[in-house]
Amino acid sequence: MKKIKILFLSHIEDFSKSYIDTGSQFIQTLLDNNVLYLDYIEIYNRYGFYGAHNYIKEYVKNNGINSIIYGSSPSEFYFDVNYFEKLRKVIFLVMMTGDTECYYEVRDQYYAQAMDLVTVQDFITTFKLRQIGINSMSYYSYYDTTKYRKIETLPKDIDISFIGTLGGRAGRLDCIKYLSDNGIHIETFGGDSFNGQITFEEKIEIINRSKINLDFSGASEEKRLNRKHQINKRKKQFKGKCLEHTLCGSFTLCEYAPGLEHFFEVGKEIDVFYDKEELLEKVKYYLKHEEERESIARRGYERAKRDYDAKLAVPKLLSTIDELREKKIYKPSEIYLDEEFIRNYTTFRVLLIIRFIKAGKWKFAIEELIIVLKYRKLDGYQSCIFIIKGIFDNFPIIRSFLKKFAM
Repeated sequence: MKKIKILFLSHIEDFSKSYIDTGSQFIQTLLDNNVLYLDYIEIYNRYGFYGAHNYIKEYVKNNGINSIIYGSSPSEFYFDVNYFEKLRKVIFLVMMTGDTECYYEVRDQYYAQAMDLVTVQDFITTFKLRQIGINSMSYYSYYDTTKYRKIETLPKDIDISFIGTLGGRAGRLDCIKYLSDNGIHIETFGGDSFNGQITFEEKIEIINRSKINLDFSGASEEKRLNRKHQINKRKKQFKGKCLEHTLCGSFTLCEYAPGLEHFFEVGKEIDVFYDKEELLEKVKYYLKHEEERESIARRGYERAKRDYDAKLAVPKLLSTIDELREKKIYKPSEIYLDEEFIRNYTTFRVLLIIRFIKAGKWKFAIEELIIVLKYRKLDGYQSCIFIIKGIFDNFPIIRSFLKKFAM
């Protein structure tokens, strides 16, 4: 069996900025482990639908690639599912998902059919994928433990903090208001918070200074692609903030999401709450019981350093992929594409047509139009959003107004 040679097929707009702003070392660690990288959007913009499909196939062949890790935005439909199935005949294919709690039904389960392995950040989705015969495993983005770090010299002078977006996330504002109404002072940081936007270094300091770091699990509210799935507002998802908090050696109190207990031992390494009433109760408890709180924070720190350091975790992931690759016996997958997926896949062509026309690449725009004519299924709302975005991209005020009108 040949030695594993992996291609990471993804899109990072500004890798250096992303690394500094998030402290995620996953991508850099992949590259440090001799994984090659291709930007699929750059390739698609340069070569179009057929050209991009062919370019990747030839790149795989010419560079001796025997495994691909495909990581894309959960709202994109660049590639044909059947194209991946053809690639799977000759290489081992892995898909990395994001926000799959909200995009499983509309996208992820369909692309997963053409994969040998799907990694998910949501524990429950691993079983939903296995239910339809897809091999899956849980993983979470891995962090740079030199950036997320414990700073012993900083005092614990912030009782409770929350760092992140408040609006557009189910339950966050309600919980924070409930704490305030009951006499709890909480500091919030982020673009729409009282304290405003902060730098990465400021974030690390705030986490270290906080006696209690809050983490909410409510999924993002209505988006373009899943607006018809209002049930998503009830869903809870595992967030990365509890990893950030624990890697800084600080106590984290998380809104419970299914599967959280598989990442940390609840009550010993982190603690959880189920509703705003229990949140208030536990905030009061842990503010009074410093020794217990710091003991939990210490154990959470030890667990996070052991399991979620990119330099340790990424090689384990690659080793798992290699083991599965060596055992693989190709069997054709039965590909099923339902109407909603086809409609979303086809409507995404509208965005690409506009993009290619603006770039003067008429041949590629026609390729996309042919796909639209083949399926003849379009989502009117999404089409309007793409058209508004494409035409008024340089006029954000007008674009924002028209998007609200389209809704």
